[in-house]
Amino acid sequence: MTRTIFLPDAVRGLSVLYRQSRRPFVVLRRSSKILIGTGLVLIILAAVLRFVVVPAFSKLPGSVDVTAQYVGTGTLMNPAALQSGDYANVIASGVPVTVDRHVYVSETEGDSAVAHDDFTVSAPGGISLPTNHTYVLDRKSMDAADPIDGVDAEPHSGMTIGLPLSPDASDYSLYDFATRSTVPLTYIDSSVVSGRDVLNYRAEASGPLQDPAILGALPPALPKAQLAGLAPLLPADLQAELAPALGSLPDPVPFNYTAVTKFALSADSALGTPIDGALDQQVIANVEVGGKNISLIPVLALDTKLSDQSIADAANAASSQSRLLTLISVVTPIVLVLVGIALIAVGLLRRKKQPSTTTSERATVDSSTA
Repeated sequence: MTRTIFLPDAVRGLSVLYRQSRRPFVVLRRSSKILIGTGLVLIILAAVLRFVVVPAFSKLPGSVDVTAQYVGTGTLMNPAALQSGDYANVIASGVPVTVDRHVYVSETEGDSAVAHDDFTVSAPGGISLPTNHTYVLDRKSMDAADPIDGVDAEPHSGMTIGLPLSPDASDYSLYDFATRSTVPLTYIDSSVVSGRDVLNYRAEASGPLQDPAILGALPPALPKAQLAGLAPLLPADLQAELAPALGSLPDPVPFNYTAVTKFALSADSALGTPIDGALDQQVIANVEVGGKNISLIPVLALDTKLSDQSIADAANAASSQSRLLTLISVVTPIVLVLVGIALIAVGLLRRKKQPSTTTSERATVDSSTA
């Protein structure tokens, strides 16, 4: 028996076959949209990372906690020898000393940070002289910031714990905690320390000693008898100047102190963090005679520089931070942009490959399904 196929049924069959053949191209069109959309998202993400996230990394982190040690020799007053009259041992010269420096940030508030800079001088015989300082810093400029409520910070102006990110090869100002004054921090040259490019600076500060911790460890006055006992330790010209005035001085004889500090700083050229440095400080006891200040003897003198281990630790930390900053600020945004562009290009190519349905084709199919 012969089966008759009506023309409308045949057309419908062709229409079904046509629609099925178009499904891969529909999927292709959808995948191209996904690729283009994903590419655009990656490019936007790169922009957000570079212009929003990176600036947050380009300032003093709230996680800073660094310990370094200066080593060298020093001159120290022995209060016990002074009280006992053992004048030959009152001043210990050339003794080995260490200065432990602990820098950390305890809190942040916007672009301000509460930074602590603690120094502890140690010498044989259990001698320990701590002096701790708290500053409110601008996290970008590293200079002083406005006070923060509830924070007992030391008023200051100038650099304290380090320089800003990517410091300039030019002069800055430095805050000297001993005299509580601000002095020029002069740029000298550039060099390489432990594999890191550094900028070298120098500063010198002098004036009346203002640090309460150091002042508290020194005698504010001496009985005349003790001062007379110290006279043989003085240079001959000072002995000649002081001897006639002893009779007119009050008993005890009040002391005042001056500090002279020389700083050397080698700051990382990318991060501004200290890589190398030296601290040379003298505290001198003075007596006022007839309105004139006579300098007697150094009661505290430090000639120290950062230890090799501290330099190596600082250089390693700077290398790690620099790599992380480069990864976040340069490498990752570039990779995101390149991948985004590639995805958009593939998506556009796929859209071009899909066949176009002409008006006559659509009309034929539509009429056949009627």
